[in-house]
Amino acid sequence: MKKLIAFILTILLLTPLVSEVNAAGNSQPLFKIEIMIRVSPVVINGSSTWMGQFRIYATLKDPGYRAYFDHLAANNTTKANEEFRSFVKQLIYDNLKNNFKDRFEAKGINSTIYLPSGGPVKVLDNWSAVVTFALSNFLVSDGKIISCPLSGPMDFVFKGHVFDYSWDKLTVVLPKDYEVRNLAPAPDDFSNNVAVWTNGDFIPLIELYTPVYSYVIFLNSTRKEISLQYDPHEGYVQFNATFTGANATPVVIDQLLSSFKATMDIISLDTREENGTLVVIGVAKPKVAYRETSSEKIWEALLKLPGSFDRVSVVGGTYKMAPDNTIVITVTEKKTSRLPYIWAGLILVVVLGILWIKRRGTSSEEPEQPTGEESGAVEEGRTENEEVEELSDETSEPGGE
Repeated sequence: MKKLIAFILTILLLTPLVSEVNAAGNSQPLFKIEIMIRVSPVVINGSSTWMGQFRIYATLKDPGYRAYFDHLAANNTTKANEEFRSFVKQLIYDNLKNNFKDRFEAKGINSTIYLPSGGPVKVLDNWSAVVTFALSNFLVSDGKIISCPLSGPMDFVFKGHVFDYSWDKLTVVLPKDYEVRNLAPAPDDFSNNVAVWTNGDFIPLIELYTPVYSYVIFLNSTRKEISLQYDPHEGYVQFNATFTGANATPVVIDQLLSSFKATMDIISLDTREENGTLVVIGVAKPKVAYRETSSEKIWEALLKLPGSFDRVSVVGGTYKMAPDNTIVITVTEKKTSRLPYIWAGLILVVVLGILWIKRRGTSSEEPEQPTGEESGAVEEGRTENEEVEELSDETSEPGGE
């Protein structure tokens, strides 16, 4: 056992001497390292910052140190794990922290490191560990470009000797809705704003466009057209705006919708993609002036547009452009004439009057007919006279003989 310990110590003591000869430009010889950095804008205590969340997987690959920790674990696993945790913290975390500190100080930028409650290092199996922490101001903005102040090669200091902080894989996850301006060196793989590099020793140059600047670039790269229609009876303007010639990221779409909402009294607003063209459909309430002439009704709807357009058209009316990207839509309606209705009413009255007069005249020319009682009395009287005449005739016959 003593011989084994002496052998291990000999290896550990000789390692820096051997490395010293070829330290310059050499990769660190101890760990296989894979780094993932997830970048996102956050608000901390009311202040906005770009946070870099680091997750580093480190596996010890040096045979001498693996034998050393295996020997410690055989006697005391807890002690071996604690020593390995300290070993990883010193070489993986502290070296990285020192690199970042120097870079931030050189550029006059303040930064804060946020650690998990149990510390940055968690020991895993097979003499591996995961190092976790978050770093504020991983990206900083100048108003147009968001860039990383930490870009450049990194040092790995071990037993007084400086190696390259070499890693096997670096993955940087950027926000999906931010447009990438530059990544250098070019990643080995890039899709959906996830960049992957292999076998390096650096923090890459990372540059993103700010949302406002991305929006300006989009507007300058597209042909912009808008069609509007004002309905005076509903009191709303319907519009359809198209932007052709550039890809609209979610950030650009948000900025575009915000610009419509900031300049118009929006009732409804939506977007859709049509063959590479971004279409904005909406309904807005304009300021309206109304007047009449003897023959017309005239509405003038005033609406401010969110910017200048290459082509403007109005359906069902005319328009003119006023200062500050304001459009005045004029809709005219002819008044309906009441004269035909008046003549129709007069003719109807005349016709009804004639019919009434004719009917009254016809009724006055008809003879009066006796009533039923009078007719019965006459008939009754006639019958009685006839009976008297017949009786008189019968009586006068004998006197004649």
